Amino acid sequence: MTRSLTPWYYGWNVLTTGLIFQAVLFGSTFFAYTMWVNQWIADPELDVNVSQAMWGITLLTLTQGFLAPFAGRAMDRLSIRVLVCTGATCAALGFVLISRATAFWQIIAVYASLITLGTLLSGPLAAQTLAAKWFRGRRGLAIGLSTVGTSLGGLVLAPTVAFLFLNFGWRSAHLVIAALIMIVVVPLVWVVVRNTPEQRGVTPDPETDYAVTGGQAPVFPQHTTLSILKNRNFWVMILAFTPMVTAFGGIQQNLGPFSRDMGIDDQSTSYLISTFAGVMLFAKVFFGAMADRFDHRYLYLLAVGILSGAMLTMLGKPGFLGMLLVAVLLGFAAGGFLPLLGAIVGSRFGPASFGQVMGMLGPFTTLSAIGPLIAGHIRQTTGDYDLALWCFLGIMLPALLAMSFLERLPARSRAPANAQPDAI
Repeated sequence: MTRSLTPWYYGWNVLTTGLIFQAVLFGSTFFAYTMWVNQWIADPELDVNVSQAMWGITLLTLTQGFLAPFAGRAMDRLSIRVLVCTGATCAALGFVLISRATAFWQIIAVYASLITLGTLLSGPLAAQTLAAKWFRGRRGLAIGLSTVGTSLGGLVLAPTVAFLFLNFGWRSAHLVIAALIMIVVVPLVWVVVRNTPEQRGVTPDPETDYAVTGGQAPVFPQHTTLSILKNRNFWVMILAFTPMVTAFGGIQQNLGPFSRDMGIDDQSTSYLISTFAGVMLFAKVFFGAMADRFDHRYLYLLAVGILSGAMLTMLGKPGFLGMLLVAVLLGFAAGGFLPLLGAIVGSRFGPASFGQVMGMLGPFTTLSAIGPLIAGHIRQTTGDYDLALWCFLGIMLPALLAMSFLERLPARSRAPANAQPDAI
């Protein structure tokens, strides 16, 4: 077995590929959805309002959550390369079908089926599972970096989508994205990705922190579905992260209509989304690196505090500059979600069960799918988003209380401040 097939550790190739397939799939769906909504509402052929338009993203999130346990088990047992390529192909087909939709129920059906499979199999679950299996001593940092792909998608795809539909129409824009997936994503994943270093004939990344301190790396038990369900940390994650994602999702997917209410045009809204995604990119690296060094509970408190600040700013009905501040705060807070969740799973359950635990969280955290629907319905019935924002602020309190019950890691599992990682 060789140290690497490249001058650097081959795991970085796998991680970079994960960034790319997440960027394309998530950037064109979750991040661009609020942009699509404005186009669909303006299309008289579809005859849809804001509240109805939120059903697409809501059913996508719900269906993805219910299928997540099966996808998680598959990530631990089957070829991730095959799973990602299958998901990407499904998403491409979905975009082609959406481009030909004549009624909005057809778009909803595609989002609840083909787009769901695409984002589930070619999204953060696959990228994080690969990071957990390829990296050990720097697992928190690697998981944090792996989640940057979704933010890259928002940073690049949101303005790209806006450019495409403003110049060629939303139908042609979907066809261009389908082509991008099949020409770039599928071949790249097929060539680069393997489940583990051993499958590629590469020496695994060492347990850096333990090698430096002379301590013993933790030995994780072989988890079963029952043992995971009995673990306190599993339920703490559900109770803490579900409210956070509910609030974030409700705001993110209604950001387009909210900005329009503030008199901000679509092109400017795309800049807000890019700002949000760019800050999230930085925040994911920050939270991923800090997760290797600091108590996860305090990092969670930081993320929730900043998210609450963003919602309070929105209640002030800001203009474009105020919304830029909101985008920055939202991006930083949202950047903590996936790295912290992945770090908690990796440090409490181990890499061998990473995909299964992350998948089992899906049906519970999928409750967050009601966030966009609730916010859209309140906007449709009351004329603004104020009540929705206050509701989201309210659910942050029990989430913070739940996180306080997370079990602390043993002191020996934390890297010392002067520990130097292997060269990359």
